[in-house]
Amino acid sequence: MRRDEFISISSQAGLALCLAALLGESCGSAVYFAKATVAADRVSVPKSEFQYLKKEELRERNFVFVKPPGAEFPVCLYKSSDTYTACLMRCTHQGCEVEVQGNRYVCPCHGSEFSTGGAVLDGPADRPLKTFKTTQDETHIHIWLA
Repeated sequence: MRRDEFISISSQAGLALCLAALLGESCGSAVYFAKATVAADRVSVPKSEFQYLKKEELRERNFVFVKPPGAEFPVCLYKSSDTYTACLMRCTHQGCEVEVQGNRYVCPCHGSEFSTGGAVLDGPADRPLKTFKTTQDETHIHIWLA
């Protein structure tokens, strides 16, 4: 194979991989920042933020993100049945922002994995994610920041 053919094929393959990654990212794993209200010691998220319409069908999100004022990292509010768990999306290993991947959080920097409750599933992190107390009433989930 000639050098110019190799460069052309490699460039096309790299572009195809980038496009596939972008398309995969947009399919089902979209990050949604919920509308929330902020009080001195808590963030309140309407339960309706977990619902959305797709093709005229009401569907449920498993998680939403909120960005508390002044926070460097978002908080993920994860729903399991009628229980909600709030985790700071900052890896305890070296401070990278973790990502939701299915029913776990994964650090893209060094591969640490955490449960949706923040527990370490796989290192190198050896401490759980920071979690926040949550309470709920009929219409809202409250994330207690203090």
